[in-house]
Amino acid sequence: MKKSVIISSLLQAKELKDLIDAYIVPIDDFSINYDKTFSIEEVKKILELGNEVFVLVNKNIHNNEIDELKKFLLEIESIFVNGIIFYDIAIVNMKNKYKLKTPLVWAQEHLTTNHRTINYWQAKGVEYAFLSSEITKKEIDEIRKNTKAKLFVLVFGHIPMFTSRRHLVNNYIKYFSLNDEFGGNKIYKEGKKYPILDRKNGTTVYSDYILNVTDYDFSLFDYVVYNSYLIDDMKDVLIDNKYPLEHGFMDKETIYRVKKND
Repeated sequence: MKKSVIISSLLQAKELKDLIDAYIVPIDDFSINYDKTFSIEEVKKILELGNEVFVLVNKNIHNNEIDELKKFLLEIESIFVNGIIFYDIAIVNMKNKYKLKTPLVWAQEHLTTNHRTINYWQAKGVEYAFLSSEITKKEIDEIRKNTKAKLFVLVFGHIPMFTSRRHLVNNYIKYFSLNDEFGGNKIYKEGKKYPILDRKNGTTVYSDYILNVTDYDFSLFDYVVYNSYLIDDMKDVLIDNKYPLEHGFMDKETIYRVKKND
């Protein structure tokens, strides 16, 4: 089992170098859900630190972005990262079309929930899967038993719950002529506080809690993931995690049935 962190800065990457095995790096123009994204040149600097590097390309790709995506994939191929964490299956097609060697990590968030689909993508040349944070530990263990793909599991951090292409916060601020002094906002609902982030590629609402399932045994999994977004003390978390345990959906079955009419 290797520790990986979705990083928020180059400085943080340097600080965590000796505490983790891999960096997960959101990419400029091709990532959603994260406050900080990185350029190819910054990825090269992170590679110099010596740990594994997975680049995060988790937005829907539009037709007018295909050429830019191709250019990016060819650049990434030339600098030898350990993998591309992807959402849009255009990347699978482009890898096969251009005979690219960089490994792929299937990460469609709410869809990476079963071993059959993971095995399907593995047959298409996808070596890894990043499991959904909305399934139970029992289901996660079942996936582990039934696939040979390498698996990523989120064990700590805020969870992206909802993403919209629309600029919900910025439009609101503009319409009501408000000042966004803090650059970070929250939604208050039913006594809970949900962080909300509006950036170039849209708006993301995060869980009101910080997932912390570091007490579970994930030793049979290939990578555990820590999300550093809104976490100021990530180094302390990796050394001595004092955040309260929060199991999210790990013990909650997410099964919905059609209600029968009486």
